[in-house]
Amino acid sequence: MQMYSGEQTLVQLVKLLLEFLDEINEPLEHYDNADFVLGRKTAYVECLEIIQEKWINSAACGIPVDIEKIYTV
Repeated sequence: MQMYSGEQTLVQLVKLLLEFLDEINEPLEHYDNADFVLGRKTAYVECLEIIQEKWINSAACGIPVDIEKIYTV
């Protein structure tokens, strides 16, 4: 397994969270397990908001400024 620096790890994590959000960005009525999907979506958005708030270089890795509006929870 490849090892990354802290910054590289954050970049990879952001990419992964954004991919997960893109996969579940349908209206909740499209899912049989809407509560579970809503929980996942909320957790991913919260993680990205924390990264955005605390990491000085977060804008460079593609977190949208208005992430909550894009991935409405």
